[in-house]
Amino acid sequence: MPMSSKGLLRGPRTRWRDRLLVLTASSALAAGGLTALALPAAAEGVCAAPAVADGITTITCTAGGSGSLTVPEGTTGAVVTLDGAGGGNAYDGTPGGKGAHLVASLPTPPGQTFNVTVGRRGANAAANPQFGAPGSGGALVAVTTDANAPLLTAGSGGGAGGPGIGSPSYRGGAGGDSGSAGGDGNGLVPDAQGGTGGGPGTATAGGAAGIGGPGTDNEGANGSPGAHPNGSGGSAPQGVYNPTGAGGRGGAGYGGGGRGGAGGRYGTTGGGGGGGGGGSSLVSGTLPGSPVTLTEGANAGDGRIVFAFLPEAPTLTGVSPDTGPAAGGTSLTLTGTHLTGATLAFGPGNPATGVTCTPTSCTATAPAGTGTVDIRATTPGGTSATTPAARYTYLPVPVVTSLSPTSGTTDGGTVVTVHGTGLSGATALTFGPGNPAGALSCTATTCLATAPAHASGPVDVQVTTPGGTSAASPAARYTYQLPPADIDVDLTAQPGLSLLVPYLSYTMTAHNTGPGTVTSATLTATLPPGSSATSLAPGCTATGATVTCAFATIAAGAAPAKTFRVPLGLLSLGRVSVTATRTVSAPADPDPLDDSATATCTVVSVLLATCP
Repeated sequence: MPMSSKGLLRGPRTRWRDRLLVLTASSALAAGGLTALALPAAAEGVCAAPAVADGITTITCTAGGSGSLTVPEGTTGAVVTLDGAGGGNAYDGTPGGKGAHLVASLPTPPGQTFNVTVGRRGANAAANPQFGAPGSGGALVAVTTDANAPLLTAGSGGGAGGPGIGSPSYRGGAGGDSGSAGGDGNGLVPDAQGGTGGGPGTATAGGAAGIGGPGTDNEGANGSPGAHPNGSGGSAPQGVYNPTGAGGRGGAGYGGGGRGGAGGRYGTTGGGGGGGGGGSSLVSGTLPGSPVTLTEGANAGDGRIVFAFLPEAPTLTGVSPDTGPAAGGTSLTLTGTHLTGATLAFGPGNPATGVTCTPTSCTATAPAGTGTVDIRATTPGGTSATTPAARYTYLPVPVVTSLSPTSGTTDGGTVVTVHGTGLSGATALTFGPGNPAGALSCTATTCLATAPAHASGPVDVQVTTPGGTSAASPAARYTYQLPPADIDVDLTAQPGLSLLVPYLSYTMTAHNTGPGTVTSATLTATLPPGSSATSLAPGCTATGATVTCAFATIAAGAAPAKTFRVPLGLLSLGRVSVTATRTVSAPADPDPLDDSATATCTVVSVLLATCP
């Protein structure tokens, strides 16, 4: 969130205040033996305006000076990086020591105020005709509470010892890195001996003073010990016309590096001064279980402090919808808090796609998965806790294992029981593509449905639920059959109407009594032996004493007829019988009892024939 005017840095001019680390407490400080210190004189603000990216607020504090910072709202902790300042070089180029690089995680309750001091690199020495000029120690780089009790300190490097004046010229000792002693100066026994290096700061005291080099005429000046805690390294007046090098200054306990000792000057030569000791580092009140990284001797430049404030951990309070297919692809909306920049996982290692978040909601596409899983949001502030409110259930894909019955008429209307798994909540059941069943009712293992009408032939029965659509399989195949159509065969005869009776006229009828439509049928008439047929109706053929008539589509209730004649000779006297039979039809004929009929006529003479 935007920082208010309360978040501005306090100092001679208005500056940004930063959210700094709050330490739980003065009791921890007291237990560590740390005491409140005088706040260094305030300088112009040392911290830049906050920069926010991906929910992390970063504030960089550069050398040199001190300031006061306040932890902003909406944060739960910070990763703080401190770089101790490097020590200055002697005028002949002998290097100063390097400061520590410290990274620690600290709790930061919003509104808590802390102080920062960011020291500069120790000054390099300029040539001095009186004595060999040493480098200065790096200044203090530290974070303290609002009461100035030490919390974090990156030890700074010590200054380099000055060289002896004269010829030959003996080099001074190198400045000590953070946590290390300065190097001893070089010289010539007995007159122009070097001073010893200053000791490093420790957890309990400033570093010991270096000892001036002994000489036959005069001894070099001793250094001074470093401060403790959180102060500067030791310093002392320069020795003038001392034949031997001065001792290096001690590094501070939790603080700056000591200044190097001066080089001596006596006649034609002089001993080199001892290097200043490095300051030691302090880590106090870090988050439990959080790693602390301390690298000694890492920074030769100015000090620096960087705060990376983490947002509060996200929470999830709801997900809609909370179910979806195992194949994934469901579009979801999740609600919660502190969700900016979040990633979402549906169970361990199963990230969502298409995630877009505001502080209070996210939209996302569910990945593939199985079972019931916890959705968790992760931001730089942490990972949301599991909760029933953010639980998502993958619905199983339905499976059809059998049908009962497995066939029915093309008219539909057959009640079919579908057996399987994952059938509850079915939204559709189809008999072939785009042909939905009626009266659908399902449990987890069965569905009852009314088969719709369909053309004859096999179709796949498939069930669709929120979990997906069942696969086509032989176990889920239903066969449509034409409804049966019963043909009632009828045969009538009558004598020809003329002076004589030259023939008998027959009418063969295929009466479809239903319920289905006859798509094709064949009726056969069997004549008396030696007889033949004439005047055949269309669709009829005669072979010897057999007449075969083919019928096309016959609607239920219809009764098409075919006619033919049987000629009579002068000797055709007596009973003449002709039988008509349904030999084949489609669809199936359910009643064979009415599939044939016989017509019998009696021929008395060529002038008289009777047919019932």
